Amino acid sequence: MFLFIALALLFLNVAFLILKIVAPYSEMMNSFKTVNGFWKAQAACLAFVVLFVFLHYSGEERAKWHTSPDYVSEGNLYLGDEKGSIEYNSLIVEGKNFETNLILPDEAIGADKVRLLFTHDGHGEIEPRAVSQTNEKEQPVTLWFPLSGKWRMDIEIDGSVYSSVVLPVKEK
Repeated sequence: MFLFIALALLFLNVAFLILKIVAPYSEMMNSFKTVNGFWKAQAACLAFVVLFVFLHYSGEERAKWHTSPDYVSEGNLYLGDEKGSIEYNSLIVEGKNFETNLILPDEAIGADKVRLLFTHDGHGEIEPRAVSQTNEKEQPVTLWFPLSGKWRMDIEIDGSVYSSVVLPVKEK
């Protein structure tokens, strides 16, 4: 949303610059009390454009760490979406095995290489894990997390990340 606001302000800036060139004595341009007032308004508008672009990209980075949405299917609770999810019927606790089912995206079926990449919010990563290929969308997996907090599990298909699931891991 911030990016759309920045784009609208940028178009407004360009429109006023074109108006300054094409019709410098129009009613619109006479609304500025001084010539200096016009340039101050242009600078302020550009400053807001830069601010909104910054807000967009800084918020997008933090959005990667929001816990994934959940949904219920056939009586089971899942975290994620149609691009990839895991069954989440119990809490994940640090240092304990968590046996669950991984729902792979359609693109993973029959792919040469599917891996799960794990990243902790602020504390690094753990070893990637290959998913055994069995031409089925649902795969049983055992996950283990050494630290509590939020973990992002990226589903990588043939070398490129296709989707992510952010999981909350509780302390012992």
